[in-house]
Amino acid sequence: MKILLLVVGLVMTMGAVQAAHASSGITISSPTLVDTMGHPISGLGVGQEVGIQSVLENHGTSNQKFSYIVQVLDGNGVSDYFGATSASMLGNQTFTATQVWIPKASGTYTVQVYVWDSLASALPLTDVIQKQVTVS
Repeated sequence: MKILLLVVGLVMTMGAVQAAHASSGITISSPTLVDTMGHPISGLGVGQEVGIQSVLENHGTSNQKFSYIVQVLDGNGVSDYFGATSASMLGNQTFTATQVWIPKASGTYTVQVYVWDSLASALPLTDVIQKQVTVS
């Protein structure tokens, strides 16, 4: 419940969010779906392990801590999965982050990826990027 409230708060204050991370220097790529070996996949099935992968880049010159966050929402907007990876990047460094999700039911899902400075402080460093996926 707490996680959902944080995300709702993030959406409601998007103007403030954009100002907060406009100078962060962190960018995130649109998520790609990969298998357990890191190869891109196009079709998803129930019970299949799927990696949700994005490339993060620190365009700044100093060390930047971060949390790569993945949330998967079902067709009703209910969180089906929430996971995060926390680390830090040196200036001008690129980092490929992946979270593994296992769909439990068929349907259309919304995958959301974004970066905060940490899970504890929840200062957004990027916008939320969404991708629709279908599980058969």
